[in-house]
Amino acid sequence: MSQKKTIKDVAERAGCSIATVSRVLNGSGPASQEKREQVMLAAEELGFRFNELGRSLQSRRSRTIGIIVPALTNPVFAEAIEGIQAAADEAGYQILLNCANYEQERELDCVSTLLAKQVDGIILTVGDPEDCPTLRLLAETGIPYCLIFNQTGSGRHAEVGVDNIAAARSVGEALMEAGHREVAFVAVRFSSSDRSRQRYAGLCDALAEAGAPEPRLLEVEYEPRNLKNALAAMFAEQPETTALFASNDMLALACMRALRAIGRSVPGDVSVIGFDGISIGDLVHPRLATIATPGREMGARAARLIIDALKDNRKPTPETVALPFAFRSGESLAPPGIGSAGGRAVTRPPAAFSTPPDSNQTK
Repeated sequence: MSQKKTIKDVAERAGCSIATVSRVLNGSGPASQEKREQVMLAAEELGFRFNELGRSLQSRRSRTIGIIVPALTNPVFAEAIEGIQAAADEAGYQILLNCANYEQERELDCVSTLLAKQVDGIILTVGDPEDCPTLRLLAETGIPYCLIFNQTGSGRHAEVGVDNIAAARSVGEALMEAGHREVAFVAVRFSSSDRSRQRYAGLCDALAEAGAPEPRLLEVEYEPRNLKNALAAMFAEQPETTALFASNDMLALACMRALRAIGRSVPGDVSVIGFDGISIGDLVHPRLATIATPGREMGARAARLIIDALKDNRKPTPETVALPFAFRSGESLAPPGIGSAGGRAVTRPPAAFSTPPDSNQTK
């Protein structure tokens, strides 16, 4: 059986962009006569039938919401999906899930698949919302969508997440309070994660305000295979580094394992802080210090934004909803230079979810 053709296949056959195919087949925007003929011919040759989403939304519904997340290996995305599922169940909607693997090309494929399934709306996380063919395609089709975890503040999208810069700034403040000055930031590659870029910016702000050196930057793949070697090389060049802030908890846990492999104790030799607040961080020793984020609530809020918009036959209001976060202390953070035997971890009591004034408001 031949594989079902997608809008991407039509674009490749016609020699044009996916957005152009969308405009032609959906009748939603301008295109030259030549392009129209190329697109129609390509669609006919491939046997592709485009779902006219704009008119479909007004006439009939699939009562299905599509979801695109980077990966399920990070529990923070699974928590968000649980929130989406709960809100969808309550409103009588189903969900369809796709994983984009931190790849822009894969994001487009996932959207194409969901459009072919005639979903009523889409909730998604993208790698780079500032330069994103996937978001341009969604804008062309007119389907309601909401970003989750991405926080652009651009006023162009509905988006639900936390203020990554403010949250990372609080990590920097915790590191400074513990006495660290030589800090490294270990990040999922900036090109595939705007969250990594924002969290690095927040850390830089906090360290600069404290008069500390700029943090060293180590970019790695989402599932780094050579993290041990990368950390060993970094410490060989910068042996004075006493703390690592990882761009997410899974990466922080991988750093803890890699540090042990190269003979460095946590927090005796190196403190480690993560981001997300996944439950696994409470089950390891030492317990991971991190930024706790309300992943399930993010998913539920995004789903409600989509469902409310569908009730009124409109798109979700383009607004940034920044939910509260909290720094959660753990034994992986201790003062520097304590040695593996004599140190005492920083164990400030966990705070309720909190953000700086006004940062948890819709803006």
